[in-house]
Amino acid sequence: MNKIKILFAAFVAVMMSSCVQFKTEATVDVEVVKNNQPQSGIVVWKMHYKGVGGVQYKENYTASATTNGAGVAHFDLKSPDDFAPSSVGAQDEEIFYFAVFDKEESLLGYTTVTVKTGDKLTVKISLDENTDE
Repeated sequence: MNKIKILFAAFVAVMMSSCVQFKTEATVDVEVVKNNQPQSGIVVWKMHYKGVGGVQYKENYTASATTNGAGVAHFDLKSPDDFAPSSVGAQDEEIFYFAVFDKEESLLGYTTVTVKTGDKLTVKISLDENTDE
């Protein structure tokens, strides 16, 4: 009887852990330019806006990606962290901020984008010609 209880508990644990689905719901490519030239090697930060925190504070950002040779940082927005897990026919919508900071953690530039499940977006951050990353 105890073996059955243990097996049942293990089965329930496996089933519950499989309910959490981490899947890509949308993608955002952030292009960073300075004087209309793509900037490679720039760290772009992502913040999922939930009504609190300021865009100018780096500690409010939760993930980052570095721009490639074309000046593009790629972000996969996943459920359940960025979106509620989608079901057939359901579409969720969330606001995200993407930003670039300098070495002293001062904000150099940012963009805001509303993303729906299934979106594949490209947005741009233009840095001032007088800024040093």
